[in-house]
Amino acid sequence: MVIDMPDDTSKDISTVSRRHFLQGISGSFLLAGGCILGGVKPLHADSMPLANSLALHLASSVKTDSAGHQLLTLQRDQPNLQKSGWRGHQAVASPDGHFLVSVARRPDAQLLIEDIKSGQSYFVNADEGRHFYGHGLFTPDGRWFYAPENDYDAARGVIGRYDPQNNFKKVAEWDSHGIGPHQIAFLPLTEAESKAHPIMVIANGGIETHPDYPRIKLNPETMQPNISYINGNGELLEQVEPPHHQLSLRHLDVSVDGQVWVGAQYQGEVFESPNLIFSHRMGDTSLKSVEAVSTLWPQLRGYIASVSCHTGSDTVCITAPRDNSVTFWQRSTGKLIKTQKLEDCAGVCAHPELPIYYVSSGNGDLAAFDAKSGKKIWQQNFAGIHWDNHLTWIS
Repeated sequence: MVIDMPDDTSKDISTVSRRHFLQGISGSFLLAGGCILGGVKPLHADSMPLANSLALHLASSVKTDSAGHQLLTLQRDQPNLQKSGWRGHQAVASPDGHFLVSVARRPDAQLLIEDIKSGQSYFVNADEGRHFYGHGLFTPDGRWFYAPENDYDAARGVIGRYDPQNNFKKVAEWDSHGIGPHQIAFLPLTEAESKAHPIMVIANGGIETHPDYPRIKLNPETMQPNISYINGNGELLEQVEPPHHQLSLRHLDVSVDGQVWVGAQYQGEVFESPNLIFSHRMGDTSLKSVEAVSTLWPQLRGYIASVSCHTGSDTVCITAPRDNSVTFWQRSTGKLIKTQKLEDCAGVCAHPELPIYYVSSGNGDLAAFDAKSGKKIWQQNFAGIHWDNHLTWIS
């Protein structure tokens, strides 16, 4: 179901909220490539030119002090805020730049659609008996949009298929082959497969929930998380489980060569937390753990937030907000490169061309890190803005 946004609401957000946002960052942050609005300086001499790292094209769900939960976009020096009324999780951009979608966290049941070409915004409701999990994904050609959902009365995870050409009408639904599907991604296509539907990889967290008990985990002792691969018809191709049944697999990303990286959130006692970060390739019979001392995982408080692979670097950036830690790993070896501290860090995305990761925090900070070394390039605070757990590059 499509719900149009009232005209007066859109007007209020585009004027009042944008003014508050600009006041919050006035005099402290550069948003236009090559033009500094004060105070932003590189933190180490061998960083790339500062202006290049500050030509931003980012989107995120945020909570603002002045107007609550909103969808934020930054296009160079043009911030835009669109009110959602609920806590969004991931913002998803279509490959052609036509749409930007904010997906509600559980137990909420709406998509906020921004039609960037027309300038219109509207909501799409989940089917009766379903809610979203905060994540979504466009096919590489932009033809379809997919979202993990909870068929909560049946305690079953599903993947909804939506038609962007028809106001995001839901046209199909596939089994996720697990409970609690969270983040999804596509494996890369070869040139010969360019017109085929890519294989989808699903992080099934394994945790049963129901909106009648909004944030209660109903099956911590019997949960069965997994990574599932499905084809363009929703058929299960492969499935692997983590080494412990309480390692809830939540967030993932896929490298350009098809290596899947996944982060877990441990549901047992934090001091007993096992390895939280794994990689996998189709055909492997088990998840591969990264190389790290066993004390790292209790130190990270058993919780991984976001995972981002860089297309031009042999690295993956993974955030652990409960320990205020940004970690950098070498993909080819699984070894830890560097750990940086950023309070309440969560969102991370890679620049599509430059060797940069951007990381956001619930305290309003946005920071840039060298993708190869993990060194911090710059960090600035956005007054009155609280970034949610995920950050998206939208250009």
